[in-house]
Amino acid sequence: MKSRRRRQPPTRPLGRVASHFTREGTAKTAYRTQAEAASAAQLAWTLSGVELNTYRCDYCFQWHIGKRYRDD
Repeated sequence: MKSRRRRQPPTRPLGRVASHFTREGTAKTAYRTQAEAASAAQLAWTLSGVELNTYRCDYCFQWHIGKRYRDD
């Protein structure tokens, strides 16, 4: 009989590398230019109303999009 092991959820990277990965632990989509990332953010807002910002990743030095942080 095979032993059943629970799959551990992927650990979220810490520090500046965390901005390169999603909550699920996969790498975020990288865009070569800020304009490409801004276009993708605009498309996400148009399709689903999600407001995203663009930022330059310290890990891969390309552009990503992500949710804006709330102040409250």
